[in-house]
Amino acid sequence: MTKLAIMSDLHIDLNRFSEFEIRTLRTTLIDKKIDHLHIAGDISNHHTEVSLPFLNSLAQDFEVTYNLGNHDMLDLSDTEIETLDFQVYNLGQRQLLAFHGWYDYSLSPEPIDQIIRRKKTFWFDRRLNRSLGDAQITERILTKLEEQLNKLDTSRLIIAMHFVPHSRFTMTHERFMPFNAFLGSQKFHQLFSAYGVADVVFGHAHRSYGDTAIDGVTYHSRPLGYIREWDLTIDFVSNHPELNPTGTWNLSKRYNLVKNNPDYQAHKRSHLSQELEKSMTVFDG
Repeated sequence: MTKLAIMSDLHIDLNRFSEFEIRTLRTTLIDKKIDHLHIAGDISNHHTEVSLPFLNSLAQDFEVTYNLGNHDMLDLSDTEIETLDFQVYNLGQRQLLAFHGWYDYSLSPEPIDQIIRRKKTFWFDRRLNRSLGDAQITERILTKLEEQLNKLDTSRLIIAMHFVPHSRFTMTHERFMPFNAFLGSQKFHQLFSAYGVADVVFGHAHRSYGDTAIDGVTYHSRPLGYIREWDLTIDFVSNHPELNPTGTWNLSKRYNLVKNNPDYQAHKRSHLSQELEKSMTVFDG
């Protein structure tokens, strides 16, 4: 089997990936003897202008594949999104099924009209041009997913998707719970469990859950997320309280306090490879 690494939520534009970050990622993958890198969505906000050159650069050293997240869809039509959906890759003794996923509001108890109003006001996806409603999109994806699962040996299948497949992985902080509506749907888990899928990797929520087994399905979630959320940033601020005189735990404020600090920049350079490695789910050949 090919040695596979799956990552998600790199957000290379918002995280300002430069030549150094890309070189560090490449070196980290080589050191781990990775043959195939799959990115499970949210590479950048601009698929053609930003993501594709990045992917093509990495493809000089690895087999590189991906599925889309909601941020990747910003410049794309429904036809382009569907063309990139549901790809199957052979990994020797196993296969990788990659698809985008979506959400149907079912992970939130709030009334639908309230959810839609919040989406139109706050959520990134209000900027996307989707021709169907969210529940309709999800139902179409679930139908296609079941068609694929009927064709494949699910006991040896690795699935990569962007959105959240189970309520276990929803937000619990009161401030963020309203956004659970846009995370995913447990209907994905119901299919995975029914068809005996072994491994599922996902991202989107920017929270690492490691490996979690539910109803025979092992879920893997280690999204990289925004730089303000990285362990290296949180650790640096925590270890330098003099740079955070108010003691704020707001991640954006904490990052803004140190982002131009030379010591933080040096810390970032020395710890970036470790941060990237922690954000990989690796399947050994």
